[in-house]
Amino acid sequence: MITLARVDERLIHGQVAYAWTMVYPSDAIIVVDQEAEKDALQRSLLEMACPRTMKCFIANESKSVEILKKYPKKKFFLVAKHPQSFLIIMKQGIEMKNINIGGIYFKEGRKQITNTVFLDQKSMDILKELHERGVYLDGRTTPSDNELDLFTKL
Repeated sequence: MITLARVDERLIHGQVAYAWTMVYPSDAIIVVDQEAEKDALQRSLLEMACPRTMKCFIANESKSVEILKKYPKKKFFLVAKHPQSFLIIMKQGIEMKNINIGGIYFKEGRKQITNTVFLDQKSMDILKELHERGVYLDGRTTPSDNELDLFTKL
């Protein structure tokens, strides 16, 4: 079971590790990131940032699906750098009702949507496809922020 799926380019950091996991209690965090999965240093740093009470998996999209299917009664907090990761996971049979879009930062070619979300056209198209699949796009930066339907800003 997915407690929360969050897009955040910083992956695990204080806000994710503590604020979000307090509001969405989980048994484990799955970092969905191909680069981190292959990089021993990144893996080590992410594992250190994970709360001690939670298991930390670092996996690509396919491996994330395997983990979710292997442990259907466990509660998972998913975090990825890109919304495309969650679209790939959904296309492999995993249902998601909500995705929090919390931290996609400024880069050349991106348009500002909220204070902490900057999107290029590809990401906007992916978010629109997720919305068409029935996914609510939550635009909060922190769990205490007022709810924001990010789709209305695209």
